[in-house]
Amino acid sequence: MRRILLFVAVSVLLTGCGMAPGSFVAQVPTDGPIEEGQLVSNTSANQFIRVIARPPRDGMTPTEIVQGFLESSASFDNNHAVARSYLTPEAAGDWDPNSGVIVYDGVPTLVEAGAAVLFSTTLNGRISNIGRYTVEDPGTQLQQSFFLAQRDGQWRINLAPDGLLLSNFDVSRAYRSFPLYFFNPSFQTLVPDARLIPVIGPALGTTLIQRLIAGPNQWLRPVVRTGFPTGVELAVDAVPIENGIARVNLTASVALANDAARVALSQQIVWTLRQLPEVQFIEILVNGTPLSVPGTSSPQSRDAWPEVNPNGLPVDAVGYAATGAGLVRLTSTGDISVLGEFGALEEGAITKFAVSNNGKRVIASTPNGELLWGSLLIGSAFESVTPTADALVGAQSLAFDGDTTAWIVTDRGIAQTLLPTGETYEIEIIGLDQGDFVQSVIPSRDGTRAAMIVSTATGFVLLLAQVSRPTPANVTRIQLLKPMRVESKLSAVTALAWSSANTISVIATETAGTLQIYEIDLGRGEVQAQGSPADPVSIAAAPGLPSLVTSADGSIYENSSQSWIVRIQGSAAAYPG
Repeated sequence: MRRILLFVAVSVLLTGCGMAPGSFVAQVPTDGPIEEGQLVSNTSANQFIRVIARPPRDGMTPTEIVQGFLESSASFDNNHAVARSYLTPEAAGDWDPNSGVIVYDGVPTLVEAGAAVLFSTTLNGRISNIGRYTVEDPGTQLQQSFFLAQRDGQWRINLAPDGLLLSNFDVSRAYRSFPLYFFNPSFQTLVPDARLIPVIGPALGTTLIQRLIAGPNQWLRPVVRTGFPTGVELAVDAVPIENGIARVNLTASVALANDAARVALSQQIVWTLRQLPEVQFIEILVNGTPLSVPGTSSPQSRDAWPEVNPNGLPVDAVGYAATGAGLVRLTSTGDISVLGEFGALEEGAITKFAVSNNGKRVIASTPNGELLWGSLLIGSAFESVTPTADALVGAQSLAFDGDTTAWIVTDRGIAQTLLPTGETYEIEIIGLDQGDFVQSVIPSRDGTRAAMIVSTATGFVLLLAQVSRPTPANVTRIQLLKPMRVESKLSAVTALAWSSANTISVIATETAGTLQIYEIDLGRGEVQAQGSPADPVSIAAAPGLPSLVTSADGSIYENSSQSWIVRIQGSAAAYPG
């Protein structure tokens, strides 16, 4: 009993005290029975501070009623029953908390104006009704109006904005980010579609599979694929998890899927449900009968299908560094020169470089702007890429799109593909404002998205764009579409790297601070500072591997055990991309 009492007490204190917005009045009960709270397991998905909402008290002012409504909106118990108690019966019936969430930052201002209360603060982002989070530009202001009426001598809200109005703090304690998994156009690698899902609500496994079947979000939809045939639904509106086995019972239309589609939808289901620690096996059924899936038995292990890992990186991948002795592989047993002519370069011969996904090709830039291009094979020699009038004139950024094609952003801000044949084709970027200048473009390892640093009227910003290809194999007509911000806190971004399928590491500043390393969660827009060595210049990152940061003093640092240590002396570092 002691453990339960402690949890309830701590939950109440954290809900109503210093961690909540300062203008809100804590409603901590002073009498009444002690109620047993939900215990928290030791899994990260379930570690949260439960919101204990309090209903209105007699004699509350209009401002206090609005405060109470906003505080209790973060409680999802009984379909936001406590929040509805701050509304008139008519307004409670009309209010739809499931239509989306407006996420605000900072301490809101509430101003009483007769029978209305005006709410104003900084808008941070929005969560759609399917759980997709989008950020707003820094400094965007939010204003809302609440209209009140008296019922039985007590103030109640009779007109409130639809959806939820939650602070960043409320979202952090009430929601968790879970990716759904779809495929890149070649069906070779899974692509995450992160959704924010309330911690308290319907069974999580059911919610994940329902949204997986419904398909990707509208922004991602044009560049990903799904194995689910049209018309497939859950035969029973639940995904029960018993004795470690999650049972996904689908309707008969899934039986029409061919073998390839059955494999694909199976891979999507397994990778989506394996996020839940209580799931050890997944059984896929058709109206209660096991679905036949080539290459696997039923039920399937949570560790099945490693070949479609969304990280999109070979299991033996290592980092590379440009040193005084040429390019070297940074292995756990030592630093090994690469094969071929790239392993015998003179000191200072390379200022930046990129390595193909399979680790067999390199593109590099020299101090005078020359581009070197070749393979990492015994006896191989690199080639010089000859600039043309409007093509390759130095390189601001270098990256690989798969195993053979390089992406280049020239000193003129032109993005291009470079084929093994030496041919170059411009990458068309649609959706930037006039005057925007492209500094860097790095495709994700699954090939569906591209992260960009763009110089705009407000500074150097990080954008994410769709990668549109006429066919998966076509590298000559690539377009980058619908660029959007993925964070709203950084004031200047100078370098980037994909650290996982759903996170980007950057060198950046907040306000007028010094440059340091930040990791950005694309599903939530959260920015986590990682510290930094002095004067960081470039960054390399990869899933499950330590970030490598090159500093202005010629040292390459490795992020190990939460600290930055010198890994090697060199001018640049890279991971396969």
